[in-house]
Amino acid sequence: MSEPAATPPQDSSLRARKKRRTRDRIFFAAVELFGTRPYADVTVDEICELAEVGRATFFRFYGSKAGLLGEYSRRLADRIGQRLDEATGATATEQLWAVQDEITTAWGLSARSTREMASEWIRNATVAELHDAHPPELLALVADIVRDGQASGEFTRSYEPDFVAWIILASLSSITAVWLGSGDDESLVRGTRGALSFLLTGLAAPPPANSPPKVDR
Repeated sequence: MSEPAATPPQDSSLRARKKRRTRDRIFFAAVELFGTRPYADVTVDEICELAEVGRATFFRFYGSKAGLLGEYSRRLADRIGQRLDEATGATATEQLWAVQDEITTAWGLSARSTREMASEWIRNATVAELHDAHPPELLALVADIVRDGQASGEFTRSYEPDFVAWIILASLSSITAVWLGSGDDESLVRGTRGALSFLLTGLAAPPPANSPPKVDR
């Protein structure tokens, strides 16, 4: 029996691009509809019609209407990555503040329907889904920031970078989830800044053993 012919790399690349375009088309169709009507009033059939795809294609990519939240989060992670790429010379602390700012700004400017989508996802998510709610790309990005901060002496080495990244994002997400019910932008900013400030205090590297004691004046 002959071996199956290997798939040419260009064919795989073409298929990947086609999938990406289909995924994008569905997402942008949903965003367009969510911008005109409440989340609950927009149906999967309407999204499919505008995106020119079948229901099976929609569910293959997103699983449910609330599953579009994952794409929203991935795009937010991309924006954070782009901002950090441009922030050359920024300290690890400054980069973490940039992450907090991007998350807060994105949700603060989000449409009502996007917030309703997030609320529905949270209500129906399993414990495992809540635990793994953050895009892997964002977790890796924040872990790398922590790792760099530890290497430079800015952060303590007492904690694993992946664990710290999860704690930071879980804290910011928890505050955002509570805020979804109120829509008070000031509480979102105040809460996320307070949480990150608290975590950064615990991350700070201890002073050298031979440093002179700080004297209050």
